[in-house]
Amino acid sequence: MVNVRNIRKSICEIARYLIMNDLTDLSGGNISVRDNNKVYVNERFSGPRYQWLIEEDQIIVTDICKMPLIGDVNMITREASTHYAIYQAFPDINAVIHCHPIFMMTFGAAHMNIPLIGEGARVIFEGLPITNIEESVPSSQEQAERVVENFKKRREKNPKAGLICNIPFHGVFSAGKDINEALLFVDTANTCARLITYRQIMFGNNPKADLSIHKEFTKEEFATMNIFKEVCKPGYIYTDPFGNEAVYKGFQESNKDEDKKLKFDGKNYKKIVETVTKSVLEKLKNKY
Repeated sequence: MVNVRNIRKSICEIARYLIMNDLTDLSGGNISVRDNNKVYVNERFSGPRYQWLIEEDQIIVTDICKMPLIGDVNMITREASTHYAIYQAFPDINAVIHCHPIFMMTFGAAHMNIPLIGEGARVIFEGLPITNIEESVPSSQEQAERVVENFKKRREKNPKAGLICNIPFHGVFSAGKDINEALLFVDTANTCARLITYRQIMFGNNPKADLSIHKEFTKEEFATMNIFKEVCKPGYIYTDPFGNEAVYKGFQESNKDEDKKLKFDGKNYKKIVETVTKSVLEKLKNKY
């Protein structure tokens, strides 16, 4: 579980998750979080020197222009230029992850987009496949500009689509409203790439291995996932947690009953307190 109350700790926890779940390797990667006008970012060599088992005091804090507040600015991860470029271009983005997920990188090395396989990915990425930027020198300003350009194009096509892109032979950049969302984008996209890879391993070019999407759900249909759904029909007879036989009336009717109880309790609150207090005082009086 990511500790969202402690930014430095949350970065360390995400780092452990990435390495433990094959979403990065020891050769590189970086994580940052923006908190208003401050940016928290891991120091360089977190992978090769510490195997991503980093501690809170290894997280450097700067302002939005990389001016140091806590820690040695010379130790900031070399990919920082892309992180800061994303924050400066997207005010709503508060976390960036750069990592090396093997399945996504396989598609990047082939200069191929990653199609959305699975309903979760189709919801998260709003129908937009994961695309690649041109090959760029790692940590260069050119790379930063190309990642930002890729994200802007995604926003133009669909403002709700998750921000993520592949860099051929290098890795992945993901950006979210918080660190959990940025991680979700990476994990979900890598699952898509893994499914397609396994499909090819298991079935090759067998035409019976149909991985195409037969039903394209609309945004409205996906939106119904968030609507409260009753799991019983009114009239269903069951045993409640206290061992009593009960009849399910329906969610709305049950809420009305609860409202009545609350109103009754609120109305008689003073009377109940007075009665209990009087009873306690009488017992104390008789005892002493």
